[in-house]
Amino acid sequence: MRQGLILTGLGIAVWGAATLFFRLFGDWVLVEQGDAHFGSSLFLLEMLTLLVLIGLALVVRLRWFRERGSATRFGYIATAVGLLLYTYTMLNREAVFPSFSPGQHQAFTVWMTLGYALTLLVPAAVDRLVPDSAGRVAAEDKDEELENTDGRAASERTAEEPATPEAE
Repeated sequence: MRQGLILTGLGIAVWGAATLFFRLFGDWVLVEQGDAHFGSSLFLLEMLTLLVLIGLALVVRLRWFRERGSATRFGYIATAVGLLLYTYTMLNREAVFPSFSPGQHQAFTVWMTLGYALTLLVPAAVDRLVPDSAGRVAAEDKDEELENTDGRAASERTAEEPATPEAE
């Protein structure tokens, strides 16, 4: 329950930050679809989105909720929350983005669609690429088992020292 509320709050924060970004800077970063720079502008916006999503997924997976699947849950929840909120935003697009031209509204919609596709894919990929913390626990257990008579763990020994008392 707690994790779901935190991830929902994070999804709302992502939606709010993206909406605020486009409200403040949308006139400069969104070009109409017929413009020669539309492709490069969209590519750069999606790369920025990709980097932000990788960072958020890593924070969720490595800092907040260390179990496997937590970043994927973030992706699902953030997508569901964001798409619901962007439905309202697009219904009231003239009030939310009053300075956008119709072409910029279309460019924003294209960015949003691709961005939420990335929001589903990137956290799932991060979950698959980040190793489980169980691997670290197993390594710590192995160090404890190989503890030397002087009380040092195997990782603290130098290369010249024997690994076990029998080798001495």
